[in-house]
Amino acid sequence: MRINAVIFDMDGTLTQPILDFDAIRNEMGGIEGPILEAMTKMNASQRLHADEVLLRHERHAAAQSQLNPGVHDLFEQLRSDGRYIGLLTRNSTESVETISRIHEIAFDAVITREDDGPIKPDPWPFFQLCQKLDVPPENAIMVGDYLFDILCGRSAGAKTVLLTTYHAYKSFEDEADYVVDHLQELIGVLTELEKP
Repeated sequence: MRINAVIFDMDGTLTQPILDFDAIRNEMGGIEGPILEAMTKMNASQRLHADEVLLRHERHAAAQSQLNPGVHDLFEQLRSDGRYIGLLTRNSTESVETISRIHEIAFDAVITREDDGPIKPDPWPFFQLCQKLDVPPENAIMVGDYLFDILCGRSAGAKTVLLTTYHAYKSFEDEADYVVDHLQELIGVLTELEKP
């Protein structure tokens, strides 16, 4: 099976985790659970405040961001192998643009929370990325550090890779098709997937 597209999560996958989700929840008024889902249940004034809090934290994280080790080398290898690189994030378009500019990384297609449709873990954004890249979902893989990444890719019919560099979400190992501690290990996963 040929893997024509590798689709990455951003925070904690391509970049080192900086966002303090508990601090964000507290600033928003002590909300619980996934932030974006909680925001959909807020009234207009609560939502306005929450949007401001989230964007401020995301802008700071993007400005201070550091890539995980091996990102540039990995991207170079993927491109030399003729593979597309996609980004699928629950973060903002502004943050993606900031990180892309600071670290000089480019994607063939991007979906953020601001695109018109459901967000991860729904498979819709994965399907949209595959459509943009003209790659069937079964010929793409999803790489992320959190359960939502794995559920999104799996629901779309793609193979999934859980990155456990920071061990924050190792409890989700059983949900993924492959588990890697470092991004560089992804090349070995692709080799395994493409064995005749």
